[in-house]
Amino acid sequence: MGPTRRRSLSSKDGPFKSGLRCRPADKIWHLRTVSPVRGGEVEPVSPGPRQPSAAAPSSAEGLVRRATPYSIAGLVAVYGLAAIALSLARLPGLIAALALLVGLVGLLAAVVAVIKRDAGSAAASAERESKLARDGEAWLRAALDHADVGMGIVDARGGWLHVNTRLGAMLGRSEADLLATSLPGVTADSLKGAITDSLAQAESSPDGGWRAETLQVRADGVAFPVSLSVTPLGDRPAGARTFLVQEMDISAAKRAESVRNVMVAVRHAIATSATWEQASPAVLSAMGSELGWDVAHLWSADSDGKMLRLRQSWHADDPRLSEFDRAAHHMALHTNSGLMGRAIRSGVPAVNEEVSAASESLIGEAARRAGLTVEVACPVTVGGTVSGLLVLFGRGRPDIDGEVMTMLTMAGSEIGQFIHRSETTVALQRSEADHRAIFERAPIGIARISAEGELVEGNAALLKMLVHDIQTLRTHAWPELQRAYDLAAGRANLPPLLAGISDGGSVQVRAATGDGRWLWLQMSAASIPDLKGRPEHVLLMVEDVTAVRETQDKLEESLSAQQRANADLERLDRTKTEFLSIVSHEFRTALTGIQGFSELIRDGGLEPDELRAYGGYIFNDADRVNRLIGDMLDLDRMESGRMSIRMADVDINEVLSDTVARAATASSMVEFKPDLDPRLPEGGTVTISSRAEGGYALITVADTGLGIPPDEIVHVFERFRRVRSGAAQSIAGTGLGLTIVKQIVEMHGGKIWVESAVGHGSAFHFTIPLALEAVTPAMQLRHA
Repeated sequence: MGPTRRRSLSSKDGPFKSGLRCRPADKIWHLRTVSPVRGGEVEPVSPGPRQPSAAAPSSAEGLVRRATPYSIAGLVAVYGLAAIALSLARLPGLIAALALLVGLVGLLAAVVAVIKRDAGSAAASAERESKLARDGEAWLRAALDHADVGMGIVDARGGWLHVNTRLGAMLGRSEADLLATSLPGVTADSLKGAITDSLAQAESSPDGGWRAETLQVRADGVAFPVSLSVTPLGDRPAGARTFLVQEMDISAAKRAESVRNVMVAVRHAIATSATWEQASPAVLSAMGSELGWDVAHLWSADSDGKMLRLRQSWHADDPRLSEFDRAAHHMALHTNSGLMGRAIRSGVPAVNEEVSAASESLIGEAARRAGLTVEVACPVTVGGTVSGLLVLFGRGRPDIDGEVMTMLTMAGSEIGQFIHRSETTVALQRSEADHRAIFERAPIGIARISAEGELVEGNAALLKMLVHDIQTLRTHAWPELQRAYDLAAGRANLPPLLAGISDGGSVQVRAATGDGRWLWLQMSAASIPDLKGRPEHVLLMVEDVTAVRETQDKLEESLSAQQRANADLERLDRTKTEFLSIVSHEFRTALTGIQGFSELIRDGGLEPDELRAYGGYIFNDADRVNRLIGDMLDLDRMESGRMSIRMADVDINEVLSDTVARAATASSMVEFKPDLDPRLPEGGTVTISSRAEGGYALITVADTGLGIPPDEIVHVFERFRRVRSGAAQSIAGTGLGLTIVKQIVEMHGGKIWVESAVGHGSAFHFTIPLALEAVTPAMQLRHA
């Protein structure tokens, strides 16, 4: 083609894509088409082999042929004039003139014959040219009819003069219907003016060819994009010019381009946005505008997965669509109903081409009011789980093919993953901020320790608690704290701080503060692993429990005191019981004897010896009761501190001898029977010994009797306490003797204790100071 220049066509509704004006083409193979996929040019379209034309004569030969008759005529005229002149001058030469005239007539006849021959040849040539023209037109129409693209011929006003079958099929019209209309007539209303203007400019321009992309309308009213090429045919006068029109349906290419644009927009928005809220305007706008939909929604499921709520939306500029969008934002849709429910249950996109209140219980009526008739729902998935839906609403019949559905599925998956990642990132950021706030504002001390045992950081509460700055704490106080923790953990059978194990246990240690105070600290460690499960660092929680520990110590002391008081109360209660038992037994025994012997004396008839014996019995029982009362009173005075003793020098052995003598004398008055007293088993002995030990006299009274059970030894010095097991139960006594002895010994500054083994006897030891001045501080400590 020759040189070209660009021009652009436009309409009020949008740009009419620019084309190239070109030199008029008189050969169809000069046309080029547009690829339906990539929008570029492919090889020229040729209707078939070119018809050969007749050989045209050269310009010199034609000039000779046209000039020869005139040259001959000129020569004849010249000769004629010459003959006439000669005849007038010479009559005698008349015969010669006649001969010359005959020659001229013969020459003229020859010239006429040549002219006639040339005229016949020209007529034959014209016939051949006409036939060639008719053959070329037939050939052109045949090429149009068999072309693989839509082709036709229009006049200067765009009226169709000839169309092929492919063009009729593309426009959904028959050839007759197309011939009754025009190129502007099958163009969308918004672009008709641009087509008409372009044809007018092509009519008046020598280079009237142009190309463009436009919208044409099928017979059913559906508009679709086409690639349009208009080429002038031949050189004809104004008003009679015709144009070859070549059209190709580029709907698939445009749809593929739109699909690519949508995926590019989705991925670009995902790559350049931190959250779905930032990415959603670009994503939803691309889906709606590029794919020819009027409304684009993202619905997300509630936490329980039972209801869907509108999260983000986009819609075309239309008041009814705005009203629909506002209504949708106030809706809550069940996940088990309608088109959205089907998409969620199946996990694949679903289409509803007849949106109504019957098919969509809640949103269908609002969609109908907005003029929306078609709906597509595509699941937004994360790991195979549906978390939401991409929903598109449209008017008319937007293109919904496998490529679009595949793109929506991919977009739903990528959007779901992006939402999950962004929400996870936001949650991690929020969690990090929360943990940082907790770390910095916690009322207890928190330290982060590296896997190597170094103090990484400590919060303000820890620094305030230990009265250290972070550097001092890291270099001086922390090593001591770590050693104290490990020691306490070892005592509590817990792992060391850096063992990488945490069972939630805690230890208490004492630590010095920067201002010299000592605190009780409760320390709990928790190991934090890395992604591979290895300990990355340790969190150490430190709490000042000094006040708690002091309170606990005081509470333990109070509890011990209470326990002692309870034990004393129990002992007093047991003593009371023993006292009542013993006193009632001793008093009743004595009173029984006194009463019995008194009745015998009262009744009379007794001999003087009997009377004297009975009186002795009465005296002994009364003396027994008197001694019991005296022992109890003496013991009470001793325990209350109201009894005083007089210190004097005595001969210990003399006192012991007198005691043995009195006991022997008293025993000689007892009448022994074969049933021996179990207090002195057969062959048993009682040994009293004394020896000086430092400033004390150590007195030992040992027997070979029954012995005392181990669990009773600690109670033998309690008042009214008696051994209640085995043969010891039959031994008489009040249970006050050892209690009184203990009080007397302690009043003298001594100490008493017992050693016993059941079946081997008992040994009672007590010490008495030999002289007050002989008692050294060490001895006082020993006998305190």
